[in-house]
Amino acid sequence: MKPFQFRLERLKRVRSAQERAAKADFGTALSELTAAESSHQRSLERRDSAREELRHVMESGRNAGAYLAAQRVTDRFDSLVHTAKSIVSEAATAVEGKRKEWIALRSEEEGLERLRASHKAEHRRETERELSRELDEVAMSRAAANGKPVSKMPTARESVS
Repeated sequence: MKPFQFRLERLKRVRSAQERAAKADFGTALSELTAAESSHQRSLERRDSAREELRHVMESGRNAGAYLAAQRVTDRFDSLVHTAKSIVSEAATAVEGKRKEWIALRSEEEGLERLRASHKAEHRRETERELSRELDEVAMSRAAANGKPVSKMPTARESVS
């Protein structure tokens, strides 16, 4: 009997390595997205606190210089929020791209695994058939050696008339 050999085993190993790398890339992109979302949240909090400070400056009636300085700070935080939001958007797009790559490679690897399993099952069935044929031949040769008549039983492949 020949041992089972999956001819696409090297391809399966390559695809498996690619899938693991894509999964790691997806994880990295996901952590970058989380970091970008945290940065965005911090910039929102800073902007809200700068707006609150601007409100206090306006209510206190301080001079125009203080008001303009507070307004510039608030505008700066607004631009930081806008930048952080665009970074989050880019990170989310990158995560989606990495996820799609990972899923495509994962489905390829699963397909190869199913193909391997079906080939292995077919190999097992063929090996069992071969062993069964060999056992039948041994039984017939022993019966013939003992002088007993061997009845010709129809096999599964032959049709019974």
